[in-house]
Amino acid sequence: MQKEAGAECEKMEKEMDERHKKELEEAKKPEESEAVPAENPEASTLSPPSPNPEGSDNDGEGPSSSAFYKTVKISNKAAKKQDKKKKTADKMKAAEAADKEAGKNQLSDRQMEKAAVKEMLAEDHMKMIDIPADGDCMYNAISHQLQEEGIEISVRKLRKRCGTYMREHSEDFRPFIEDMANMDSDSSWATYLGGVENVAEIGGVWGGELELKACSMIFEKTIVVYKQYGGRHTIGEEYSSPKDRALRVVFLRHAYSLGEHYNSTCPY
Repeated sequence: MQKEAGAECEKMEKEMDERHKKELEEAKKPEESEAVPAENPEASTLSPPSPNPEGSDNDGEGPSSSAFYKTVKISNKAAKKQDKKKKTADKMKAAEAADKEAGKNQLSDRQMEKAAVKEMLAEDHMKMIDIPADGDCMYNAISHQLQEEGIEISVRKLRKRCGTYMREHSEDFRPFIEDMANMDSDSSWATYLGGVENVAEIGGVWGGELELKACSMIFEKTIVVYKQYGGRHTIGEEYSSPKDRALRVVFLRHAYSLGEHYNSTCPY
């Protein structure tokens, strides 16, 4: 009886040892399965994390697992700066387009003016002679016309003669100065005449209708001015005669960006 009880105890101990061994083996299996991904090369590959769900502990103020994929946010200051640059660029483009359009219009006005003047000249069997736009163009045009009549005179001398004549016959010119307010004093009148007598490079002013009148009276010549609006404008008609050819010049308003310009003419 005692022998049977001992055998039974031995059997129970053996079964218990086997059960403990089996439980230990089962307990080791999760650890091995967790270690496998670490040894797997694919497990180390980075992949973009999914967005944080609502209620996530990460409120964006601290570092997170998505640091490599953070969305770039533009500050208000940077956004305003970019907006300002865009507006400036848009304005520059608009200004450039306006300049181009103005250039087209100016070119069109220039072409129309020249076409109208050339048509008038053709009717009188004349053609236009270009004069440099140097501030002395009116005097150069008259000088060229006088040369055609056999009268040689330089621009400097022509300006000097005009100024002297206008000074000596001020009653024929001074009342017709446009800016009368500045011509009340003798010093203002003297300043004006100085602009007539000097060439442009030393402060001389452009010649106009009054100076053409002075040239007409000095040389006793009729002067015909061709211009787009107003047609032919005649100065000094009292000097006109069948034997005496008129001096003929062209007035252009749109020929150059600087403003008014005079050219000469010759028969063809």
